[in-house]
Amino acid sequence: MSERMSRFDRALGELKRRHVLRVLGAYAVTVWAILQVADILLPALMVPDWAMTALLVAAVIGVPVTAVLAWVYDLTPQGVEKTEAVAPELPHVPRLGGRMVDYFIIAGLLLILAFLLLKPDPAGPRIGTSVAVLPFSNLSADADDRYLADGMSEAIMDQLARIPGIQVSARTSSFSIRDQNIDARGVAERLGVETLLEGSVRKLGDRLKISARLIDGSNGKQVWSSNYEGSIETAFELQDQISAAIAEVMRVQLGAPGRLDPALVTRNPEAFDQYLRGRAILRNKTEATVDDAIDRFDKALALDPDFGLAAAGLCSAAWERYERTRQPEHAEIAFDECERTRTRNLQLAETRIALGSLLLGTGKPTQARDSFEKALELEPNNAEAHAGLARTLMNEEELDAAARRAQRAIDLDPAFWRYRVLLAQIRYYMGELEAASEAVRQAMRLGPENPEPWNLQGAIFFAQGNFRLAGNAFEESISRSPNALAYSNAGTNYFFAGEFARAEAMFRRASELSPGDSRFIGFTAWSIRAQPEQATRAEPLHRSVIRTATERLAINVNDHEARALLAMHLAALGHEIAARAAISSLVGLEELAMNSAMTTGFAHFLLGDAERATDAFDQALRKGLPFYLLRADPRLEDAWDDPHFVALNARHHSRDAYTQGDTDR
Repeated sequence: MSERMSRFDRALGELKRRHVLRVLGAYAVTVWAILQVADILLPALMVPDWAMTALLVAAVIGVPVTAVLAWVYDLTPQGVEKTEAVAPELPHVPRLGGRMVDYFIIAGLLLILAFLLLKPDPAGPRIGTSVAVLPFSNLSADADDRYLADGMSEAIMDQLARIPGIQVSARTSSFSIRDQNIDARGVAERLGVETLLEGSVRKLGDRLKISARLIDGSNGKQVWSSNYEGSIETAFELQDQISAAIAEVMRVQLGAPGRLDPALVTRNPEAFDQYLRGRAILRNKTEATVDDAIDRFDKALALDPDFGLAAAGLCSAAWERYERTRQPEHAEIAFDECERTRTRNLQLAETRIALGSLLLGTGKPTQARDSFEKALELEPNNAEAHAGLARTLMNEEELDAAARRAQRAIDLDPAFWRYRVLLAQIRYYMGELEAASEAVRQAMRLGPENPEPWNLQGAIFFAQGNFRLAGNAFEESISRSPNALAYSNAGTNYFFAGEFARAEAMFRRASELSPGDSRFIGFTAWSIRAQPEQATRAEPLHRSVIRTATERLAINVNDHEARALLAMHLAALGHEIAARAAISSLVGLEELAMNSAMTTGFAHFLLGDAERATDAFDQALRKGLPFYLLRADPRLEDAWDDPHFVALNARHHSRDAYTQGDTDR
């Protein structure tokens, strides 16, 4: 035993004399540091997965090589020299615990070697089937080409959404983290996905270079990466290649629904460029940007008349413009454009959604519901289709079902503020004003620069009788973007406060911003009539409302709101026979929405029929009209001594539940 220990001591002493242990220790520390740095930098530089494995193998192979070199050679002040074969005789100097220290050194080296050998591969394919496509980086020389990188991200997103088995985070949510300093794990947790797709796009002339990589959302490690190159006219093929590769990595079969019909794409690079620009612009959905988006889609179709995606975009943008302006000529253009895409591109969810909005706006809710449901058959996780179905259900007063659909849209796209506004609208129609306010606050947090949430918050305050807070909210809306609805709502507050000249000024400003909207013209007329001896000055405005209401009915014969407005303004001008004819063509009171029932009540009141007026007001109150608003309306100031209105007051004066809609005056 002592002889074996002596041999061991001599071998250990020789290893120490030749500095093998010291060199191996330095080698282990250096390799460990290199691997830690590589573990961080290689994924960020989009280096292929095999590079880390190659480094690990090289580190292990280097252990015996380093040991042999350290045994044979030594580093001296004179340079690298061969180590003497026999150690010179040195006096023995005993040291405390020397042998134990040597054992610790050997054990430490063995542990480091075991760590290198057994360390798990950090880039192992640990991914799921839910993915968020993050906005691709624009590496082009022109910063204005960012729309191209965004368009590529969105197109890949759309491709993946059509693949059965893959759940894709909505565009608004994925893009909400742009320029935010959040690590991959934080992004995945925030978006509720297991996998992230990052990438970059570089445009050089008409050439595209695309890099893409998948990241495990649980640890931030890269699990796949690839580079693609082609001309801009082959962009759809590149998108398809990337989508197919991702599906394969995710182990999801790429079925037929995952590929675009060749008829929907374009081989014209300029047409594709215009389409991407139009798509990016349409996201903003302001009156000015809608016009710009229409121009881009028009240019794309002029370059390639068979470009199905551009046709679907034009249908959507054209109807959006009519919804904002209410100008009949815009409706006719939208009908033409949507008919073109309807007959050729029904396999697109985008087409079904655009047609659903058109059908809903033209008084065909059953067909609109069918269109949105067909869109969901094509893309079950399309948040916009769920939101469209929610609007349809709200129009049909199926409010519980509408709220569920709106919530589903939020679940799919939690960062999009518009869906929160939609849910808030449904909640206050349900009389749940606190829930509506909470949804509005969330919308404000997600879209702090947008005026719409402030408009709705003002409407909620108005419904609660808090006119001062309502006015403040409308001012916030105007400060963000002067818009017709905010000016109109501010005018309504002044009207109820008896400041009729100020109300007139606000309503006129609203009409200037949205000249085709008959509601604002009507509001102006009532503000003028409330001023002493000014009724004749309101007559041209009444006639203008009659004209625009008639035009609306030509577009949608089932527009009962327009028909009720027609009756009310005919009665205001003293055209009794025409007013009664308009009322008689309405559906029954039970079928009218709150605003239409209330407007019908005013029409009867102006015709001197208090009994029928209070019947219509009863219906509006049952539908959610706050009674105190009716009681405080200046137009009814002299009505409450009438027996029918006394009875109406007795039935409703104690109501405490308030809801609010956009009331027509």
